[in-house]
Amino acid sequence: MRALSIKLPDPLFHDLAARAQASATSQSEVVRAALAAYLNAGATNPTASCAQRASRWVGLMQGPQDLSTNPAHLDGFGQ
Repeated sequence: MRALSIKLPDPLFHDLAARAQASATSQSEVVRAALAAYLNAGATNPTASCAQRASRWVGLMQGPQDLSTNPAHLDGFGQ
């Protein structure tokens, strides 16, 4: 596991300490669980289109910009 150092305002630190004590776990475990829940909440967007989900890969490869605009690229398609 890797270590991470963060600075918390006093009220947030006290809330963290209270939550850790109430759940009988370490502060690190509370932070890991909260961070995982936060990151997983935004991981999937059920209303996102296929293009939106694949947007991180757009532009990674070289080739024609749009195969559908040049009929030569469609030669033999579907045969």
